[in-house]
Amino acid sequence: MDSSAQRLHNGSVSVVSERGETAVGVYLLILGCLSWAGNSVVIVLLFRQRHSLEPHDYLTFNLAISDISISVFGYSRGILEVFNVLRDNGYLITAIWTCQMDGFLILLFGLLSINTLTAISVIRYIKGCQPHQAYRVDTRSVALILGLLWLTALFWAGSPLVGWGSYTGRKYGTCEIDWMKATFSRAYRSYVVGIFFFNFFLPVSIMVFSYVSIIRTVRSSHKSSRGGEVTERQRRIEHNLTRVSFVICVAFLLAWSPYAVISMWSACGLQVPPLTSVVASLFAKTASFYNPFIYMGMSSKFRNDLRKLIHCVGRKSQRGALPPPAIYSTAEEPQPAHDMPPTGVHDGVDPSEKGRRPSRTTSLVIQHHASQSGRL
Repeated sequence: MDSSAQRLHNGSVSVVSERGETAVGVYLLILGCLSWAGNSVVIVLLFRQRHSLEPHDYLTFNLAISDISISVFGYSRGILEVFNVLRDNGYLITAIWTCQMDGFLILLFGLLSINTLTAISVIRYIKGCQPHQAYRVDTRSVALILGLLWLTALFWAGSPLVGWGSYTGRKYGTCEIDWMKATFSRAYRSYVVGIFFFNFFLPVSIMVFSYVSIIRTVRSSHKSSRGGEVTERQRRIEHNLTRVSFVICVAFLLAWSPYAVISMWSACGLQVPPLTSVVASLFAKTASFYNPFIYMGMSSKFRNDLRKLIHCVGRKSQRGALPPPAIYSTAEEPQPAHDMPPTGVHDGVDPSEKGRRPSRTTSLVIQHHASQSGRL
């Protein structure tokens, strides 16, 4: 790499120095490891109590699978190229892991993650705001949802392989949709508009509507309880519910909005500053890594079960004696305040003080997506 000047990198001019490219490689390596480790923990925790999973928990599992796949396919090729691991023309890159294959896999799992988060938000809306329809969320309906999510992602990711849209190489070993071709072809323009509307604008709108509706429902139930009086505990629960919803939506928007904007910018034929394009693309890659850390930071239940897992691994001889962790659901509904506070949200109260909780522990973790990504 030439540190004194810009150079060609994947067919485009590099906008950073040799040190900058090394920093990008380290950034991708760290993100990939964190994403792989965090989502692996979620998968292991779900697998340990696979016999007692609720139907909607499979959406959580699907989300973790898509995110960990992004960590493998979305970062690895860039890391290999930045550090020149394969000496420029390795057979793996030129014949097997081609740009077309890389772009297909990244887009496939990226769309799967976004749309899974959208499905989670809809289920949370049904359970929280339309409880009389909650019976519809059963194993069959969730299986149909999962099938639809995969078919939709395969359709949009596979279309460029058959001529509707196209993939092109970008900096740091990554491949993505060739947004610029939308300015030269009506067919390509229709693909770009379609993927932006159906896989970004619409999911974001659905997630925002779902979580705003949940917050309003919980707030309304609190105001109507005890003659309008709101206890300090209820205030804390409402605050935490709002906080988690806000974090979920903001995290998703922060990760994907810059990339979506510059992509549409390119599709309109406008010149995007190279450094802006690089930063937006690298920032979008964070979407697969932060979900488990949101759970860890905002869910005491997740932290407790993670400690149990670590303890279990550290004491293999007693592994069978430890109880399996509680189910982590992305779709637990908030309960009316006059009955019980929403148990799907960590309210900061010590478990020993919660004498009125039902015997069945409701789950928290992916209080999300969102997708993205959301969970509450």
